[in-house]
Amino acid sequence: MSNPIAQMAPMPVHGNTDDPLWRKLWNAYELVITALRRIPLVADVEISGGMFGITAQLSDGSHLWISSVEELPLDPSEVQGWHVRRNHQDNPTVDELVYNSTEDGEHSQHGNNVVPLVQAITSFVTERRLVPKLIDLMSIHLDGVTKDHRRISRLVQGPFDDRNAAVKEYGEATHELTERGWRCLHTQGGTDWPLTVWELDGQIITVYLAHVGHVSA
Repeated sequence: MSNPIAQMAPMPVHGNTDDPLWRKLWNAYELVITALRRIPLVADVEISGGMFGITAQLSDGSHLWISSVEELPLDPSEVQGWHVRRNHQDNPTVDELVYNSTEDGEHSQHGNNVVPLVQAITSFVTERRLVPKLIDLMSIHLDGVTKDHRRISRLVQGPFDDRNAAVKEYGEATHELTERGWRCLHTQGGTDWPLTVWELDGQIITVYLAHVGHVSA
């Protein structure tokens, strides 16, 4: 259905995520939404004019609208098949049926089964090259312990969406440690995911480049 180890599209960012109804729908349809995010498509729950549906953003600015016979019910067990269309908010000529497993649809034999739904969407967006590109977000972190056993943990810099910029900033941060008298005990990761362990007067810290998520290109 989808690759469980693939990059996962980021969560939607808007004011509705604190709305109880939005959260209820998001949790109810989490199985579908998670599968879409693993394609990876940025998926969301849309509440518009009393109509509930799932949207998935595509790379050309269009989107998929995933509903049922009409709107999606609050209870996914009451879904009477899936209906998926591709639309574009600014271009009304973009309007095509992607999948229809409702009673009179071409794929009615699948009913409310999620697996063929996600397979159909995956095939559609892959063939049309409509899958958004995801960019890694990286940050430089510091973790350690003082000589009196108090924890040290902080974000040094980031997040960055450019690896070269992140590695350069990492180099500057560790160079500053050297100038302050810290001694490097261990190095690993090269320029891909650099990590170093440092010591000064009984304090031990680890400075590393960490993956902290994705954004759509």
